[in-house]
Amino acid sequence: MCEILIKINCRHCQSSKVVKNGKKKNGVQNLLCCSCQKQFLSQYHNKGADSEIKQLVIRLLERNNGIQDIEELLGISRKCILANLCQQANKICIQPVAQHYQSIQIDEVWSFVGQRKKGALH
Repeated sequence: MCEILIKINCRHCQSSKVVKNGKKKNGVQNLLCCSCQKQFLSQYHNKGADSEIKQLVIRLLERNNGIQDIEELLGISRKCILANLCQQANKICIQPVAQHYQSIQIDEVWSFVGQRKKGALH
């Protein structure tokens, strides 16, 4: 009898110390990384559940790609992109370069909110 072994590395930390960790409800083998203690699957049925795709979504959003563009490029749903954005938004912290600025520029779109006269057409 011939046995085929497939080497799997952790999707999070790239460690090769991966062990089987039971099965999901749908019967797919669950894996556990002994280094970072995170669980993952060897292959994901839904693209949006893959940690590599989630990281790619954030990188595309950081580079000013629109949600519809990301949806088209990666082939994942808009709902998945927005859920990933909301989940990662709490972790993102923007620190200003300087403590004090002489002047700043603010997007003027917000100045028009609520300024439209009632009954005006688009």
